[in-house]
Amino acid sequence: APRGRQDMAELILLSIPSRVSITCVVAAPERPLTEAVVPRPRDLPDGVDCRVEEIDGRDPSLAPVISRLSCPHCSPGVDPLVPVLLERTRGHLSVTCTAPPGWAPDHLWVCAEAIERIRGLTGGIAIDVERSILLPEPWRPDHPRGPTDLRVEDWVSVTISGDGEGRYLMCTAGLSRFGLPELRAGDLREHHVPGWFHLVIGLAGVLVRRVLADERLRPRGGAHAVPAEIPVPGPEVSAAVPADAARPGAAWVRLRHDAWAGCLSLLPPAACVAGEADWRDRVAQVMSEPGEHGGV
Repeated sequence: APRGRQDMAELILLSIPSRVSITCVVAAPERPLTEAVVPRPRDLPDGVDCRVEEIDGRDPSLAPVISRLSCPHCSPGVDPLVPVLLERTRGHLSVTCTAPPGWAPDHLWVCAEAIERIRGLTGGIAIDVERSILLPEPWRPDHPRGPTDLRVEDWVSVTISGDGEGRYLMCTAGLSRFGLPELRAGDLREHHVPGWFHLVIGLAGVLVRRVLADERLRPRGGAHAVPAEIPVPGPEVSAAVPADAARPGAAWVRLRHDAWAGCLSLLPPAACVAGEADWRDRVAQVMSEPGEHGGV
């Protein structure tokens, strides 16, 4: 439970850029693109720019995508032919949309609409470059009325990697399209993964909604203050996990801004009297089971 944290809140000042962007690709198109797929500049939402360009497998932006899609443990269920096509064929169609930070993130929906149109016309494979994932077909993310209704998991993913010795690292991918650093939680064990996945995607939702609601960031970006210790409430997590999943509890985490790595690391709160290992265990339990465990 909160213990007076808000009264003496230590703040982290994040520098939000003046432009945020999203890039997706339609790879290995089967048919040429014969018509315009992006609205004319005067027909785009205010502040949004969008460009379509042809790239090949040597483009630097595709290197991490090819690497991740080639890994069966990282990308289960992906046809092994997909990364081969991505690396060895030409004529991939890349869509990059940019906009000022804050609400509304119109660059996201303009990009999604362009990608769907290109895929329908060319028969290619749609890929989210920042998240290194194949996009579902069809891909029509919700267009909400305000920050509280945004389905953050449509735009942000959590990646999990192991070191082969039983330790796991969890990172977000996609927070940059809102102008935020990615989240990072390390030294996890296998039994931590379900609960910590809920925590990380829930915290991503908390931060995205904060930055989208900060009207001072539009149109030029600027400093955005985040409490160094921040709660991740159960309802936030429940919004980002399947409806039939157990309703997780709530947890406090301490953030450390590792600017050199471009990420926010998740640490125990200052008031935590248990060791880090016990805290990770408790968070995993609270965030993976129904609310009778309370908070941590």
